[in-house]
Amino acid sequence: MENKNGFIAFALLGLAAGAAAYYLLGTDDGKRQLERANEGVKDLTKSIKELSKKEAKRAAKIAKSTKAELDNLKAKAKDAGVRAVDAAAEKAHKLADKASQAVHHAEDKAEKIVSKAKSELDKA
Repeated sequence: MENKNGFIAFALLGLAAGAAAYYLLGTDDGKRQLERANEGVKDLTKSIKELSKKEAKRAAKIAKSTKAELDNLKAKAKDAGVRAVDAAAEKAHKLADKASQAVHHAEDKAEKIVSKAKSELDKA
């Protein structure tokens, strides 16, 4: 019974497909319906192509803008790094000058102490 029902369903489906094909291909009204459907598909395809082109251009514009922003940020980061290195070098130079001055000051004091000690030894 199950095979018989399946066969009947398949036959009815074939009959419906055949009737639809006859209507679309065999009658003037069906041919007009089929032509309208074809035009609709062509219009849809054209719209999709145009939309794809438009969105591709938009994506390229966004990518270009993003690249420009990234390049700008890279330049700012590089400038900030250069300024930081320059500031550190200037600070190190000032500290080195202070250390050099402290050494010279200590040498001067040591020479005075040595001179005073020699003078005291000469008096004794």
